[in-house]
Amino acid sequence: MVKLTKFALMVSISSVLYVLEGLIPFPVPGGKWGLSNFLVLQLSYYNNVKSALLLASMKSIVGGLISGSFFTPGFFMGFFGALTAAVAQRIVSLTRIFGILGVSLVGMISNNLVQFLVGSLLIKSRAIFSLLPIVMLLGSMSAIVNAYLAQRTVSFFGEGEYYDAETK
Repeated sequence: MVKLTKFALMVSISSVLYVLEGLIPFPVPGGKWGLSNFLVLQLSYYNNVKSALLLASMKSIVGGLISGSFFTPGFFMGFFGALTAAVAQRIVSLTRIFGILGVSLVGMISNNLVQFLVGSLLIKSRAIFSLLPIVMLLGSMSAIVNAYLAQRTVSFFGEGEYYDAETK
């Protein structure tokens, strides 16, 4: 029960951040800071990919429903970006080559690349990629903050102690 409660708290925190970061100005139209991903990073790094994918999905769906962005182009860009980042972060974390900051940066890169790919498919134009360098630069700052938050909050959620998608 405690594991499910902690996971529900993670979904709540991530969903609220998803909505709030949409209210914080971002220099690129339609962009968001990505701070709602810090707990997805934490699960990818310290737990397993199934829990990270479940959290990425839930925070995107709940956040999209609350913010009114569900099933919009921005929703699909963020949804698929978050799922890709969760998988990429888990794979890289298993290599033990990078610490949590490096894993966070890999997640940011994969997230943004997929978001831009989905966006270009939705608008049927590659022009969107001209914004990628500035988004990557700003995303690097978010990746640093996400790594810090993920590392600081692991003591609260407990390394490997939160909801495991395999055991209910």
